Amino acid sequence: MKQDYQGIEQLLARRIGLGPDKLSPRQLIKAVTIRQKACGIKNVSDYLKRLQSSAHEFQELVEQIVIRETWFFRHRQAFSLLRHHVQTQWLPSHSRETLRILSVPCSTGEEPYSIAMTLLNAPLSSQQFIVEGMDISQTALSLAKKGIYGKNSFRSHDQVDYKQFFEVEENRYQIGPSIRNQVKFSSKNLLSAWPVNHPPYHVIFCRHLLIYLDDASRDRVLKILDRLLAEGGLLFVGAVETTLIKRDNFRFMSYPSAFAYQKVPATATELTLTPPRHLKPKQRSPLKPRPSASLPKPPEKEIQLSSLEMAQQFANQGKLKEAAQSCQSYLQRHPIDAEGYYLLGEISQAQGNREEAQRCFQKALYLRPNYREALVHLVLLRESQGDIQGAAILKNRIQRLDNL
Repeated sequence: MKQDYQGIEQLLARRIGLGPDKLSPRQLIKAVTIRQKACGIKNVSDYLKRLQSSAHEFQELVEQIVIRETWFFRHRQAFSLLRHHVQTQWLPSHSRETLRILSVPCSTGEEPYSIAMTLLNAPLSSQQFIVEGMDISQTALSLAKKGIYGKNSFRSHDQVDYKQFFEVEENRYQIGPSIRNQVKFSSKNLLSAWPVNHPPYHVIFCRHLLIYLDDASRDRVLKILDRLLAEGGLLFVGAVETTLIKRDNFRFMSYPSAFAYQKVPATATELTLTPPRHLKPKQRSPLKPRPSASLPKPPEKEIQLSSLEMAQQFANQGKLKEAAQSCQSYLQRHPIDAEGYYLLGEISQAQGNREEAQRCFQKALYLRPNYREALVHLVLLRESQGDIQGAAILKNRIQRLDNL
């Protein structure tokens, strides 16, 4: 049976790029069990054969495992950067062109609709831009096209700011025609073939996808995004995914909490900025090894730094389980290091464990009260949990730090 589940993992990796360590055994077993029952198949081996021969059933399994966690203006600083970029860079030199934006994966539509609202408030006219929402999930796309949302799709006060774009009835929010007409949805696997002459996008939102891909698929997706993005265009990614962008022609945008890259000409790569390194080991005095009859052990400092650097390297490769283990090993030896807790928080966040991530960022902040990056992550986590007051308090701390 274990071999059959491994076969299913391999099939998911081959077709949609899902890394074998990105889905917990419990999640996979639960999804497969649901689909076995729906198909009337008792044996996992027989179900694997069905998956291999039926595109429809493979899609049904995908619907069980995709994550649809999203909300309007998720990490709103990204939308602030989008508006700033359009006003200061794109409009002055492309006023007669149509701004093309891709949101992939777009899930249930909150992100592409948020993009459209941002641009109409920029302000751009409806003739000046088009947003394309793309996802592999047919269920998510069906909900996106309906454009009907509840309070869970709002994690802050944004439904008040953009209320004019909704038709509101009690706790039901219907996207208005002015926004619906600006967004086109389509079902597509980003890893599938793209026409050579496909028109480029000026902005691409591809957030919280790269961390779920295996190494080969991630590299392929980055090449596709590079080809699809126009020169000078912006690529938005998730916070943890900034460590995964290693293309020389992508310059990290120095805009607080936005996590975006700009595609620059190959001749300008020497000006490329890189995101702040999260791993900055402190200089410590080496510890003397204890006397031993055997060969002397290397200083404990070297072991500690190596394990933390190894955790960062695993995280960069998307090997989150190994990264967490290395980071925890480091913290056992060095339990008062803020850098270690911050890195473990990022890894936990990438794994979808928000409670553990919050605990780690709080520990890092306790050990280093002015740790700005930890503050930013806690703000985003609290906003995602609907704790607007708590997020506002942390934002004030960030502002005070920036004014020092």
